[in-house]
Amino acid sequence: MKKYVFYAFSLLLLFVVLSCGEQKHIVEIKELAVYDDPILGFSIKYPTNWEVKKYPGDRFLAFTTKTVIKRFSTFEPNGESGAKIELLAIKLPQGQTIDSVMAKKQFTPETYSAPTKVTIDGVQAIKQTYQFPLGDGLFQGEIYYAQKDSQVVTVISFEAFGGTFEKYKPGFEQILNSVKLAHIPQTAPDTIKKVVEAPPPSQNLVEYKGDGFSIKIPDNFDVRNPKVGGALKSYQYIGERRLDCDIRVDIFDASKQNKLEKIVEDNKSKHQNAEPKPTSIGGTKAYVFEYSPIRNVKSRVYYAIHNNKLYRITVNWFTGEEELYKPVFDKSIASFKFF
Repeated sequence: MKKYVFYAFSLLLLFVVLSCGEQKHIVEIKELAVYDDPILGFSIKYPTNWEVKKYPGDRFLAFTTKTVIKRFSTFEPNGESGAKIELLAIKLPQGQTIDSVMAKKQFTPETYSAPTKVTIDGVQAIKQTYQFPLGDGLFQGEIYYAQKDSQVVTVISFEAFGGTFEKYKPGFEQILNSVKLAHIPQTAPDTIKKVVEAPPPSQNLVEYKGDGFSIKIPDNFDVRNPKVGGALKSYQYIGERRLDCDIRVDIFDASKQNKLEKIVEDNKSKHQNAEPKPTSIGGTKAYVFEYSPIRNVKSRVYYAIHNNKLYRITVNWFTGEEELYKPVFDKSIASFKFF
């Protein structure tokens, strides 16, 4: 009996030793280059060996690998232990201040540390840290808020999965010290020209899962989670080429009002009183509005109910490049599934 106990203990000890010795893959921060935004004048250094996404006049992102991008939208408990660098420039609506930007958090308020004061680009900034455990270790992040121009807030964040944040921290600090904050230039450049120089939507579609649904989108599109009034959760799928071509999924509580026909009728005014047409999406009964919300942009907006939730799926595309976007977006909508 003692032999079996000793043997089991030895196996356990070996497992512990192997587990402790396991090394997470780290994509090093190697040579740095500088991204200069042509519209809002912000700049930031980034690792040239990382996956980069540029949205002129809006944001800049760098990920350790292309495959880790999905995890930063889903926060799956286990997966690739990658990292992300993001600089976001937010134009303030009239009457709003940097405090309104800081109040909008991706995670619950208690996840964040108390604000501390730091200096970025010669001006006072606010720093907060945040962390929470996942299946493969600690997820950690730092977020900074700064304002060089009264009309624009610059938000810089650094994040890493799998307890790897400290490995990246020296590089993150070097990158933070390189930041030049966003500002409104006296003469704005031709923003449309800057945007259309980016690549069109990829024909290769990859699946993304959201709250109760999945959809396939071009593999060169980014996934965002914008704040939409009244929505439980929102997803935006958008590429670099045009800011007026995207797919959005907004989810609302329908537990108190789940009569689809009434909901659709109540929302007609939001879609220029276009006549809704019965259809289906993801194998579920739906209605769709087709209209033009602004000049040279067409929209389709689908309404469907699943598990006491209202799903509003919106597709927007620029009519001048309809042949590039519409066929791909049609395939995305056809791939939509509920689960």
